[in-house]
Amino acid sequence: MKKLLLLLLGCTLGISAFARTTGKISGKISDENNQELGFANVLLLNSSDSSMVKAALADENGEFVFDELPFGEYLVSATMVGYNKYTSPKVVLSAGNPEVILPHFTLLPASTELKNVTVSAKKPLLEQHADKLVMNVEASIVNAGSTALEVLQRAPGVSIDQNDNISLKGKQGVVIYMDGKPTYMTQEQLTNLLKNMSSDQIEKIEIISNPSSKYDAAGNSGIINLVMKKNKNYGTNGAFTLGGGLSIPPDYAEVSGSFPKYNMNLNLNNRQGKFNTFGNISYRAGKNYNRNHITREIETKNLDQIVSRETESSNLSLRAGSDYFASKNTTVGVLVTGNLGYWQFAEPSDSWTIIKDNENLSSKLYTTSFPKQQWNNWTINGNFKQVLNSKGAEITADVDYSIYDNKNKERGMVTEFFGPDGKPVGDKLNMHSDMPNEFNIIAVKSDFTLPLPSTNARLEAGVKSSFVKSDNDMKFYNDGAIDLARTNHFIYKENINAAYANYNKKFNDKWSLQAGLRMEHTHSEGESLTLKERRLRDYVNLFPTLYITRTINENNTLNLNYSRRIDRPDYNSLNPFIFFLDPYTYELGNEYLKPQLSHSVELSHTWKQSVVTSLGYGYTSDFFSQIVKDARNEPEILQKLIEHNPNAQIDPNNVSFAIRENIGTRQTYNASISFPVKVNKWWSMNNNFSGVYAIYKGELMGDVLNVKNLLYNFYTSQVFAIGKGWNGEASMWFNSAGVEGTFRGREIYAVNGGLSKSILKNKGTFKVTVNDIFATARWRGRQDFGGVKLNVSNVWDSRGVRATFVYRFGNQNVKGARNRQTATASEQQRVGGNN
Repeated sequence: MKKLLLLLLGCTLGISAFARTTGKISGKISDENNQELGFANVLLLNSSDSSMVKAALADENGEFVFDELPFGEYLVSATMVGYNKYTSPKVVLSAGNPEVILPHFTLLPASTELKNVTVSAKKPLLEQHADKLVMNVEASIVNAGSTALEVLQRAPGVSIDQNDNISLKGKQGVVIYMDGKPTYMTQEQLTNLLKNMSSDQIEKIEIISNPSSKYDAAGNSGIINLVMKKNKNYGTNGAFTLGGGLSIPPDYAEVSGSFPKYNMNLNLNNRQGKFNTFGNISYRAGKNYNRNHITREIETKNLDQIVSRETESSNLSLRAGSDYFASKNTTVGVLVTGNLGYWQFAEPSDSWTIIKDNENLSSKLYTTSFPKQQWNNWTINGNFKQVLNSKGAEITADVDYSIYDNKNKERGMVTEFFGPDGKPVGDKLNMHSDMPNEFNIIAVKSDFTLPLPSTNARLEAGVKSSFVKSDNDMKFYNDGAIDLARTNHFIYKENINAAYANYNKKFNDKWSLQAGLRMEHTHSEGESLTLKERRLRDYVNLFPTLYITRTINENNTLNLNYSRRIDRPDYNSLNPFIFFLDPYTYELGNEYLKPQLSHSVELSHTWKQSVVTSLGYGYTSDFFSQIVKDARNEPEILQKLIEHNPNAQIDPNNVSFAIRENIGTRQTYNASISFPVKVNKWWSMNNNFSGVYAIYKGELMGDVLNVKNLLYNFYTSQVFAIGKGWNGEASMWFNSAGVEGTFRGREIYAVNGGLSKSILKNKGTFKVTVNDIFATARWRGRQDFGGVKLNVSNVWDSRGVRATFVYRFGNQNVKGARNRQTATASEQQRVGGNN
C-alpha cells in the first residue's frame, strides 16, 4: 500500500511538472549602500534580440515580479533616474526550473567623482522617438534664462512669426500642451504665458507632427508638449536659480539705452514614505521695446505709420502638488498651478500717421496709447492610477478645473489731428476701454490599457469630456461716455465629448503596427448679448490614425504614419464685433469662421537612432488665416464705420482692418532632416533642416488665390567642452522668406552664444548667454492682393546679455520618486514618450 501511494504521488508530480508551461521571475533592487530603490523601472527582455516582453514598476521596497512567463531565456533590465542601467545575466525558465529569484540588483549613481575626474550622464539636445522629436532644454546653455517662447523658436522645425504665431514645419495651427494637457488659451493668452515662463521650469519639449488617437484632435499642424520639471529624489532637495540681463535694441530701432530683465526660480521636493510633495515658484520681470513701421497704399493715398512702445511686465508662476502611493498598484495625485502677472506700457506710446494724397501731404495724426493687461490663472488637477495585474493592465483618470481671469484696459488712447501746415484741426479723439475676459474649463478623462501577451499586442481605449465657457464683456468709452457702437458682451460655450481606441501589434522583430480611431462630438454656442445674435454649431467628426514601423536592421528603421486633424477657431475670433486698435486700424471677429480639417501623411527614416529624415504631405480644407482688408472694398463694413465714426477728422475710406477668414485649401509637401555630428572629443554639433512647399487655392476679396511658395528653416548648435568645468556653445537659427495666406515675409535669422562654468563642487553653475549677437532678428513683410498694398516692419529688443546662477542643494543622489503624470501624459509615455 505504501509503495502504491508513493507511485501515485510520483505520477501526480510528474504530470504536474509536465503540464506546467509557465514560470516566474522575481527580484529586488537596491543602491550601493544596500538601501532599497522603490519604484524603479524594470523590463523583461528576450535574450535572443533584447525585445521587450513585459514592463513593471518595482514597489516601494524595490521588489518586482514577472509571472505567467512562457518557458524560455530572458534578460531583466532595471533603470532609475540618476542611476546607471543594470542588465542581468541570462535567466532560463524551464520545467525543471520554473521559478527564479534573482540576486539583488545594485544600481550605481550615474554621476560619480573619482579624484579630479567627473563622469556624468548627460542627455543630448535632441532625441528621436518613433512618434516624436524630443528637445532637452537643459542640454543647451543658450536656453538658460530665456523665456519659453524663445526656447520654442530654437526647436527643430518650429518658427514664430512677427505676431508670435507658432508654426511647425511651415504650418500654423500648432496646439501647445503642458504636461500632456491642452492649455485652452487664445493665441494672445498663450503668447503672454510663454513670454513670462522661464526656461528653468521646462525639462523638455516634445514635437509631435502627427499625434495618435489618444490626443485631442485639435491642431492641424501637430502638438508641441512642454514637459515641466519634476524633482525625482527621496529626502528633501531642490534648486535655486537667479538671473538678470539687459537687452539692447539695434541702431535701426531708433531708440537708445538698454532694457533690464530679471528672473528667479525655486524648486523644492520632499519624498518621505508614501508621499512625494513638490513645489515650484518662478518670477520674471523686465522691460522691452518694440517698434512697428506700417505703410499702406489706398488708391492715390499713402498712409505712413510708426509706432514705438516701451513695455514692462511681471509674472509669478506657482506650481505645487503631492502624490500618495497607497500601494504598489495604486497612486493618487493632486496638482495646483497658478499664473499671475501684468503687462503694460511703461509710458504712453508714440504713434505718428502721415497721410499723403498724390505724394502731397494731406494730414497727420499723433496718437498716444496706455494699455494694461492683467491675468490671474489657476488650474487644479487630480489624478488616479490603478495597476490591475502584473501583465501591465491599468486604468487612469484625470480631472481638471481651470479658471483664467484676464483684464485688458486701455487707460487712455488720445489722437490729435493736424493739417498739412502742422496746425491742430478739430477736436481730439479721447478713448479708453475695459475688456475683462474670463474662461472656465472643466475636463474629465479616463484611459484603459490592456496588454494581450498571447498575441504580442496591446489594446488602449479612453473617453474625455470638456466644458469651456468664455465671458468677454468689452466696453469702450469716448470722452468718458460709453460708446454703444463698440461696446459688446460676448459669451461662448463649448462642449466636446470624445472616445478613442488604439490597437498596437508587434508581428515580429521587423514589423509593428498601431491603428486608432477617435470620435469627437462638438457642440458650441456663441452669443452676443449686445447685438442679440446667437449662433449654434453641432457636429461629429472621426479622426483615424495609423503607424507602421519597419525595422530593416539594427541601424535603419522606417516609419509611415497618417492622421486626420481639426483646428477650431479661438473664442475671440468668433466674436462678431469691431475691435478698435487706432483711428485707422481695426480688428473684426467672424462668427461664420469654420473649423479647418487636415489630412497628414509622413514617412521617416532613422539611422543609428541619431540621423532622422522625413518626407510628408498635408491637405487642409477650409483653411483659415488672418488677412488685411480695406474698408472701401467692403460696403457693409464701410457703412458701419460711417454710421459710428467717432471723429469727423477720420475718413472711413482710409481704414484697414484685420480679420480671420476661410480662404480655401492648402497643400503642403515637406521634408526635414536632423543629424548630430561628433567632430572630436571636445566639439559636437546638432543640425536640423526643414522645408515645405505650400500651395494655397481659393477665392478671396473678389480675386482668385493661387499662391505657390517654398519655405525652409534650419537650426545649428555647436558645443565645445573647454575643460575644467567650462563649456561653450554657439547656435544659429534661420527662417527663409515665404508666404502665409496673403502675406509674404522676408527672411529672419539670429546668432546666439553662451559660456558656462561648474562651481561649488558641481552643485552650482554660472552661465552667461548672448542672444541675437548681430541684431538681425527683425520681421518684414508685404501684402499685395485684392487691392490691398501693405508693408510691415517689426523691430524689438532681441539682442541681449543674460547671466544666470543655479545652485542645487539637498540629497541629489538618493532614491528616485515616481514621475507624476496626468492621464494624457501617461498615454504619451505608452507611445514612446518619457515624461
